[in-house]
Amino acid sequence: MLSQLFGKDTIVGIDIGSSYIKAVEAEPAGNGWRLINAALQVTPLDSCRDGVITNVLDVAQAIKTLLRSANIRSSGAVAAISGSQVIVRQVQLPQMTEASLRKSIRFEASKYVSAPMDESSVEFEILGNVEGTDQMNVMLVAAPKDLVQTRVSVVEAAGLEPISVDVEAFAIMRSLVECCACDDFATATIALLDMGASHTDVNIISNGNFALTRSIPIAGDSFTNAIKTLTGFSHEDAERLKFEMAAQDSIDKLSVQEVESKCWRVVQPLLDELLREIRRSIHYYQSQFPEGAEQATVSKIVLTGGAARMPGMAAYVESKLSVPTEVGDAFSGSLVSPGRFTQDFVVEYGPVLVVGTGLALKEEMARARLRPAA
Repeated sequence: MLSQLFGKDTIVGIDIGSSYIKAVEAEPAGNGWRLINAALQVTPLDSCRDGVITNVLDVAQAIKTLLRSANIRSSGAVAAISGSQVIVRQVQLPQMTEASLRKSIRFEASKYVSAPMDESSVEFEILGNVEGTDQMNVMLVAAPKDLVQTRVSVVEAAGLEPISVDVEAFAIMRSLVECCACDDFATATIALLDMGASHTDVNIISNGNFALTRSIPIAGDSFTNAIKTLTGFSHEDAERLKFEMAAQDSIDKLSVQEVESKCWRVVQPLLDELLREIRRSIHYYQSQFPEGAEQATVSKIVLTGGAARMPGMAAYVESKLSVPTEVGDAFSGSLVSPGRFTQDFVVEYGPVLVVGTGLALKEEMARARLRPAA
């Protein structure tokens, strides 16, 4: 949402989550990219609310500490926004030039955005003309200005130049679809589920294009808080217990064993409600097509984010939604190699570095598209 800058050195992707801040640096290598640096830092407590950074100075200081500890020297950064307040929609508008649409975009956006336009940041991308009509497809993005501005402010306060503010869904697509070493994801309909701390984002991609995005306010912290209420433990201890619960007996096994875990008993209803909402999102997408249309069939679900790492999560989602499900990461089967980082690192942190990697590659991939063919 800010102007692109070209000719910069490597740019760091800063993924500011409600639980962790993730930083990723990558560089061109062969026909793809190589991970240079990646690190995580706990987000200061209660510094993010509904996607808005409420304590800019503390988060900025945490980013400074993170960059210093990981020896990240990039001067420019790309951050991202997400959540229910971020509107991402593909719409059809009369064909016009980009300059003409720039003048009228706020009027067009007001038809789809309930928030006042003077309080919203609005961007768009023209995707192409609709064959046989005088219409064109446009990707419309709108978000509250304070959601965007707090990202810019925290990046600046951390001593970095804010190159761009992206949408997390676009960063995920960049990592998992555009950087996939094969064409499987680019020629099918897949659902990318990013299971973060405060919300789960459902992104349906069809033939390499965005088809639907939705944010559901049930995610990792929902499970942790349920265990916290049950046990009276601190948030940190409840978080540890959540993963221990799944490590002792993976989630898919907990759901069928006779002696139930008390923790699982409070987590399962929340997880099942989340999966019901995901099923509704998939059914809504499918309702846009004639019955039996190939495009309507979701052939795979890919999980990312912290909660996706809970043992048995993919198997449980697959059993409930009857769609093949796997845990995705930023570096396996990808044009982005892990470089000096070990396979254990990829397994442990790859699912939570998907957004950060997509952010780190945003400008680099834009530059690559502008380079003349050899």
